[in-house]
Amino acid sequence: MSPCFYPTNLHAELFGASKFPINNRSLTEIFRIAIVPDISEFSGEYFVHMLTGLPNMRRFGHRKLFYVQDGKILGHNIINKPWGRFFLEDGVSDVDDRGVVVINYNREGNSFASRRIRDHVRCIEEQVLYIGRFNYISVSKPRFLGYFLLSRI
Repeated sequence: MSPCFYPTNLHAELFGASKFPINNRSLTEIFRIAIVPDISEFSGEYFVHMLTGLPNMRRFGHRKLFYVQDGKILGHNIINKPWGRFFLEDGVSDVDDRGVVVINYNREGNSFASRRIRDHVRCIEEQVLYIGRFNYISVSKPRFLGYFLLSRI
């Protein structure tokens, strides 16, 4: 496990969410210095905590489940039941042209709106804590909607 890059213990109560700023400018700086993860790091369940943008669904048990199928990392969200199926792929961030893991919802069975979601994820603490940018593809360009954390359960 790699050391946490951030100068405080982020994996504290609510998996460190309370120690994060809640403004996009500060979170963008954290995202810029976060480590580009390997897709293979993602397995199992992670809590989702929206930091900016959309309402936080954590109180409803919002989680993401990652698993391997046919050699690919796939997954789905869980809020009471599975929804929003996705696959992982390597990508490039629109913030700084560095690598990211893309959570891509363009999968059969998802609604038209869901298929346009592309989360860009970087690592804060390997296999423990990740920061993500929630993006929506609008007129073929990603539109940034907010930051979130993924914390391994």
